[in-house]
Amino acid sequence: MRRRLVRAARIAALPILLLASFAAVAFGETRAPVANRSINTKETALQRIQRSVARINQEAATPEGEAIVLQRLSSQLRVTPDVLRSQHDTWAIGYGEVAMVYGFARAARKQPTTPESVVEQRRMGRDWDVIAKDLGVKIDTVASRIKRQEPPKRRK
Repeated sequence: MRRRLVRAARIAALPILLLASFAAVAFGETRAPVANRSINTKETALQRIQRSVARINQEAATPEGEAIVLQRLSSQLRVTPDVLRSQHDTWAIGYGEVAMVYGFARAARKQPTTPESVVEQRRMGRDWDVIAKDLGVKIDTVASRIKRQEPPKRRK
């Protein structure tokens, strides 16, 4: 008896489900499954900075590239190439990171900041977002400044 009731309920529910699905399609109430929805993958300013840093470091990987990077950073940051090379070696970071440190130090609005203090904060394990907030730095500003220090794009 119970099986018959369950079977009858299933049979009765089938036309209702079909009708509901047809009505949804007819009235434009369809939705893509969650897995098929596009995800907003807009790149953040910090990700743009990190991409620029990687490009600068990649260019500086060869001796010729290092000389070019040092010359470009020196003219843009108004620091001698010897100072930049010394900081690169002392801080044990790439030239892209050196540019990033200078970008954060010079964009600081809340307090006068040196590149050395920014490096020290990173060594204490602080994230760039936290450092930017403490210094009153807009990460977009640093991203645009770092972008200028990237190697020029090659034409194909």
